This record gives sequence, C-alpha cells and structure tokens, in this order.
Amino acid sequence: MFNINLLQNSRTTIFAIDASSANKEKRTGVENYAFHLIEAMKKEPLKDGERVVLFSPTPLKDELAKMPKGWESKVLSWKLKRGWMQTRVSWELLIRRPNVFFVPAQSIPSFSFFVPVVTTIHDIAFRRIRNLYSPSVRRRVSTATKRAVKKATRILSVSQFTKQELQSVYNIDGSKIFVTLLSANTNIFKRLDQKTIESVLQKFRLGHNFFLFVGRLEKKKNVATIIRAFEVFKQNRGMGDPFELVLVGEPGFGYEEIKTYIERSSQKTLIREIGFVSDEEVSALMNSATAFLFPSWYEGFGIPNLEAIACGTALLTSDIPVHHEVAGDSSIFISPKDPELWAKQMTRLVADPQIKEKLIEKGSIRAQEFSWEKTAKQTLEVLRSLI
Repeated sequence: MFNINLLQNSRTTIFAIDASSANKEKRTGVENYAFHLIEAMKKEPLKDGERVVLFSPTPLKDELAKMPKGWESKVLSWKLKRGWMQTRVSWELLIRRPNVFFVPAQSIPSFSFFVPVVTTIHDIAFRRIRNLYSPSVRRRVSTATKRAVKKATRILSVSQFTKQELQSVYNIDGSKIFVTLLSANTNIFKRLDQKTIESVLQKFRLGHNFFLFVGRLEKKKNVATIIRAFEVFKQNRGMGDPFELVLVGEPGFGYEEIKTYIERSSQKTLIREIGFVSDEEVSALMNSATAFLFPSWYEGFGIPNLEAIACGTALLTSDIPVHHEVAGDSSIFISPKDPELWAKQMTRLVADPQIKEKLIEKGSIRAQEFSWEKTAKQTLEVLRSLI
C-alpha cells in the first residue's frame, strides 16, 4: 500500500517511476528494458531518506510486485483506453509532487508542474526511415518524442549512436543526454545444459540445424531479407538438407508482406513461425541455433544481439552503426539490403566450424561488458543529480 505521508515529509526524497510498460504480460523491446531496469534498480541500496514509488494503471504482477525496503507501488486507476500518462499521471505529479519522475519509455506527462522528469528515448527510426511505421504510430511516436525532447529535464539514451541521432535531428544540447547502455538478462540468456535445450527443441519439433530470428515480425526488422537469403542458401544444399529458418515473434507492421514471402517461398515448409515464446525458451533456441540472424534496418541498441552471444550463439547482424557499437568484433556484419551476401555468410559459417567457434569465443567476452546492474547504477546517478 502506498504511503501518502512519504510525499509529505520534506526530509524524504521520492523517486517516482512509471512501471506501466514493465507490467505488460508479453514484453518486448521497451517493455523488457523497463522491467529489467526496475528489477536491477531494486537491488541497488538507497541512501538515507530515499524512497521509490512505482506508478501503474493496474496492480503490479509477479516479480515486479515484490517490493524491497524503501520501495512502494501506487495504482493510478484510469478507466479510459488512452490518456493515463498525459492526464492521470500529470494529476498525480500535481497533488503528490515527488522529487523526480522517471519514465523508461519516451511518452511523458503533458504537465509535470515543475517536477523534474527523466525519460529514455530508445530510437528515432520513425524519423529516419518513415515507411517502417504505420502513419498512426508514426504520428503518435513523433508527438511523444517531441514532447520528451522539449520538456524532459534529462534524457537517457540507450547508445552513443542514439545520442548522436538525437543531437543531429533535434539539436539537443549533449549535456542534457546521458548514455546508459542496455544488457541481456544473463540469469536467463546464458549457456544451458543439453537436457534443457532438448526439451524445448522437442516441444517445437526442431532438429539441431536451424538459423534463428527473434523479434517482432515487422518491416523494421527486415525479415524478408533473411527469408530470401535462406532460399539462396538452400539452393546448393541438395535434397534432404535439414536446415530450417525459425522465426520467433508476433506479427507487427508489414507482416502481411512477410507472410506473402513465406507462402511464395520455395522453402516454405522449412520456414517455421512459432510465435511469441518465453525468454527461457528463446534462450534454449539460441543455445542450439547454428546462428542468430538479426537483419534490422534500424535499432536504438539491439538487445537480441547481446542475448544471442551470451547464449554462445554465432551472430550475423546487419551492418548498421549501433550494431558495431554493441557487438564489437563478435559478429559478422552484413548489409541489410543484400540477401545474397547473407546467404554467402550463412554458407560460410556452416562450411567452416572454426569461424563459428571464433565468433562464439569473442561473443562470450563481449557479453560480459554489459550488465543491468551497471545500467541501474547509471540511471540512479542521473535521478540523484536532480535533487
């Protein structure tokens, strides 16, 4: 139960955090970031007089509902489908007045009433490659980002690349932007024992020879390129070749085009869509995959790259700046425009096990450079700097 008296005690410092994204049942992207960041922040010791309050429109669930000392939750009920952040949270900031309000997504309240607001901007793909979004989503994200850029006291950026993009497109003073790199959840995404892997493979009726993609099946992720690449890869493999392409994720914008590619593919019986699965199952699939393919046109960070290399998976990812920043030398980088080149590198990886082993070795080292603990410490530093 939320204690109103905390906010009325001038000797108490209150950090209010939006937990609405973290509380989603099926989390991807921003939702996963919010969840893992909040959970990591719970493990960080609070200073004397510090308290944290999690705001949400519905009661928190599962792990998120477990509150360490100094943490509380407050449900800000809202019956309408829209307007919770812009209206209900604005009202809460007016009447309760926490010392700082943090929003892990880039949609902030319409009014903060002089309460400092910190928000995370994950990417601005909607400005760089407009056709990757539906017009309605592009307008909504554009409006939210403009408000965040204009009104937020501090902005967290998930990569140096995204910081540079924000400065370039929105002309923001770099001193307002703080880079807090992301991580994989290494409690789940790690090397697994063969028994655990086999049980997941049996569930989805998969063998040991497959290329894996994980992410929303949408235009932004460029799934069509690896479908075409898989076709080229299979052309010279001969009859009875066991390799499959496994697509994990729910449909997104542009899925109809992706589905058409699959239906018309000469290899459609070997292209497996298995929908949304748990992180534990994704980890097992990554552990077994011949390689993880991540051909996206644009990313703000690209957590799946880290998840894959933490699982000991060879990584083939698109040749875009942020992937170089995150993956370093642990990946083969390929133009997202060139399915033939993807097929060539897939063939090369299968033909030469040493290439795969070198990638796995480098990936294991690279993955250790990132942690949610580090992200949580950096985030708290930014919040505390506003007191």
